[in-house]
Amino acid sequence: MPKIQPSEFAARLGSLQRIIAREGLDIFIVSCKDSIYYLTGAGYEPLERPFFMIVKPNGAPVLIAPMLDKAHMEKGANITAENTVSYWEYPAPAGRGWPEILRQQVERYTAIGVEPGLTMEVHEEIRILKPKTAPLIEELRLIKSSAEIAMIRRASDYADRAMSRMLNAAYYGSLAVEGFAETSKVTREMIRDVSDYDPVNSSVLMAPWAAPRSAQPHSIPAFSDPLKEGPHVALVLTRVNGYSAEVERTFFTAVPDSWSVAAFKAMQEARRRMFAMIRPGQSCHDIDASVNRFLAEEGFSGDEVRLHRTGHGFGLGAHEAPWIAEGSTHVLAKNMVISNEPGIYRSGVGGVRHSDTVLVTDDGYECLTRSPDSLDALTFASKPGFVQKFRSKLVRKALNI
Repeated sequence: MPKIQPSEFAARLGSLQRIIAREGLDIFIVSCKDSIYYLTGAGYEPLERPFFMIVKPNGAPVLIAPMLDKAHMEKGANITAENTVSYWEYPAPAGRGWPEILRQQVERYTAIGVEPGLTMEVHEEIRILKPKTAPLIEELRLIKSSAEIAMIRRASDYADRAMSRMLNAAYYGSLAVEGFAETSKVTREMIRDVSDYDPVNSSVLMAPWAAPRSAQPHSIPAFSDPLKEGPHVALVLTRVNGYSAEVERTFFTAVPDSWSVAAFKAMQEARRRMFAMIRPGQSCHDIDASVNRFLAEEGFSGDEVRLHRTGHGFGLGAHEAPWIAEGSTHVLAKNMVISNEPGIYRSGVGGVRHSDTVLVTDDGYECLTRSPDSLDALTFASKPGFVQKFRSKLVRKALNI
């Protein structure tokens, strides 16, 4: 069972401390949930109560946490009871809240670094100290360890299982909710299989975006949306004990029209071209630029047609560096994990987009998600079978649809 060992958490802290020293900082304030999890393995849900790790170039870091979370956070790697400081609540009586505790810990230092994700509320409390924003932990998280890759590989397997379930539930006239209803089955499989399952840092998001809503990839699918004509997009995002993977597939429940076929083929060729460019040393800017040029030559250009970059990184975050986008300064390196997902969209018709979770290897790539991606495999134009109709009846009855 893949797992991050205490020695790896210790190595991560050591690497961060060396970067802090390199940057000439006295301390670095870690405040993002995923970053604290990366350094400690301690899962928590901050809600309105902020958490901080104060890291110096050497010595043990100081954790600031609400009293409510102090005891269980002390069980994390790189944390000791002696170096944990708690505040009472949010809000709290004067002198017992996080602002006073944070200032007490940092005000004696001159060169202070903070994460880019620091909230404005926190920044205002320490603004007088003139902190420097620096993506130091983002830099560390770019390259995955063998244990992290194993955990992303496991998440990818569940993503493929979920995609298979969702596509098996699709037929002409079925509802988006019928695909979404498969979520609980995949979650149960995950709980059954993963002996150290972490419910706070594990999740399954799966749903079909029915045409024409598929032309709005960040819209919210309506349960009652019917899968009829046009290109639909199925999305699965899994997170298992902190590590994420994604697979997306464009599919059809009726014979696709000429625009859909042309867009699908162009999208597939764009993905093939990106795959051919994936290798250590490759500019992320150049990958996106190459894909954009090709799709423009095929007649698919313009912001409203393309909508988004070609890809992004995976790890603890479902969206993290490196960014496969024009303007990005990132360069691919071995053991980065990225997506390959150029999209084409037509308002009122739908969108086409496949996405896979991809590992950068010594001289190329390995696709960690392996769901079918051909037009034939993703066209379900036949009438629903008995099992599909029975499942549909159960779901609609349960939800009173």
